[in-house]
Amino acid sequence: MMSTEQPVYFAPVLPWQQTAWDNLIARYERLPHGLLFAGMQGIGKRAFVWRFVAWLLCDNREQPSSQQGACGQCQSCQWLASGTHPDLQVLPISSLPILEVEAATATKGGKSNTKKASENEVAKALVKPSIKIDDIRELQPFISQGSSGRRVCVIDYADKMTVAAANALLKTLEEPREGIHLLLISDMPTKLLPTIRSRVQQVAMDPMAHEQVFAYLENHVSQHTQNPAQSDNTAPLSEQVAQALKLSNGAPLAALEMLSSAWYQQRGTWVKVWLALRAGKRSAIAASDYWQKQLSLDDFIKLSEFMLMDFSRQCLGMPTLQQDLALAQYQSITELQLESIQALMTVIEDVKIACQQNVNDKMAYDQLLAALAWL
Repeated sequence: MMSTEQPVYFAPVLPWQQTAWDNLIARYERLPHGLLFAGMQGIGKRAFVWRFVAWLLCDNREQPSSQQGACGQCQSCQWLASGTHPDLQVLPISSLPILEVEAATATKGGKSNTKKASENEVAKALVKPSIKIDDIRELQPFISQGSSGRRVCVIDYADKMTVAAANALLKTLEEPREGIHLLLISDMPTKLLPTIRSRVQQVAMDPMAHEQVFAYLENHVSQHTQNPAQSDNTAPLSEQVAQALKLSNGAPLAALEMLSSAWYQQRGTWVKVWLALRAGKRSAIAASDYWQKQLSLDDFIKLSEFMLMDFSRQCLGMPTLQQDLALAQYQSITELQLESIQALMTVIEDVKIACQQNVNDKMAYDQLLAALAWL
């Protein structure tokens, strides 16, 4: 995850993005008004876009010192930090960085020092909805009205636009007004209509120097990991980073989030508890009580799905991805049937649905551990 020491708008550029940033800023005067930032999830493209948004709107953008980002001090930057900038529109609203912070705070029952999000906004922040034609139409007044400065419109998850919404956006892309910047972000750009892709210029975000990525992750993990004694993993840090990158398909921020998460550090314990359940050495209720003290229900579900993925690979005769756990050494795992794993995955999906209907976490935990004991 990104550092929380400063807003994403003003965070340092990620090492593997420096070349892309320098090229973008150098070519700014020749750039089209429509840009597409695309690449797999977890490479940092959203952090890059928000940094670029801050630079575009910064009152001190013309200063030589601003080439590496917004000043963070001017009125425009202060508006951004508070989530109230009049010249910025974002679809979906849940992608606005300030709202993401508020939603996370609200779900934890905490209080935010930022502008309070409404209940409807927080609800939207918990999902990534499709972008409909009415959403695009609501942007038209913002895009078409005159302005003496710059206006920026960010469309996140642009590949989730309906066909009608994409067609409505085409006119804006074909007949742009002066000073308007349309920034599209997509994890799956191939799902965008060809007519949309042909009218925007893609900013290359995928090329990443492995050495830079590896060094950044090692440094970040060594500096920010808390309570290392709580981790199951005793492998050297370099091996941990290499495995996390492999598990995340080479996406640096996804690997960093994995390494920093509480659930990832509990993988070895999950195996030991499951083996004890299977052997009848621990009851499902006792195991449920234990895990409720260790992880949130969401994290335990994520951990369980992660482990069952490798169990499935073992059943199919494929090598496991978590080499540090040496799962192949456990006969109980090698004897598993794929049908049993799929049945447990069905239970997990049912629990997810139940949780959306406000089922008590303890009941959900008890159900999961009871099903896990039968695996």
